[in-house]
Amino acid sequence: MSTLTGRKIANSYKNLLQVETSNTDLDHTGDIVYFGGTTSMDNGKIYHYKSDGTWELADADAVATCDGLLAVALGAASDTNGMLLRGTVTLDHDPGAVGDVLFVSTTAGQATATAPSGNTDIVRVVGYCLDASNGQIWFNPSSTFVEVSA
Repeated sequence: MSTLTGRKIANSYKNLLQVETSNTDLDHTGDIVYFGGTTSMDNGKIYHYKSDGTWELADADAVATCDGLLAVALGAASDTNGMLLRGTVTLDHDPGAVGDVLFVSTTAGQATATAPSGNTDIVRVVGYCLDASNGQIWFNPSSTFVEVSA
C-alpha cells in the first residue's frame, strides 16, 4: 500500500484484475481505500462519504446521503477493512437479476434494480447485477444523480 497525505490507498496489481466474485459475502476485487475513521459499519452495505470525513449509509430518500463518493464497506471499520470504490463485490443482499442496472435504494445501504420514484427520491446508478441470487455486482457508481419531482 502507498500513503498519500496520511490516507492509505490500496495499490496492488491484484486489484487491477476485475473478475466476478464468488457467492461469499464481501468477496471483492477492485479499487479500495482505507480512510474515514468510521467503525461499527454494516459489512456489504453501500456508504456515502460525508463532509466531516466519515461514512454514513447511502439512502435514496435524501440527496445528502447519496450525492458524493460512494463505497461498499468491506468490514466493520473503514480504516482497517477498507471501502470498495469500484470493482466486483458480493453484497449481503440480492439486488436484482443478471444484467439489471442497479440504483441506490430507499432502504439504507442497499442497491436495487428498481429506480426510486417517490417525490425527492434520488436516482443514482451504482452498477450492474452479475448474478440473480448471490448478490454479485459490478460496483461503479455514476457521478451524476437526479432528484425525482413527483
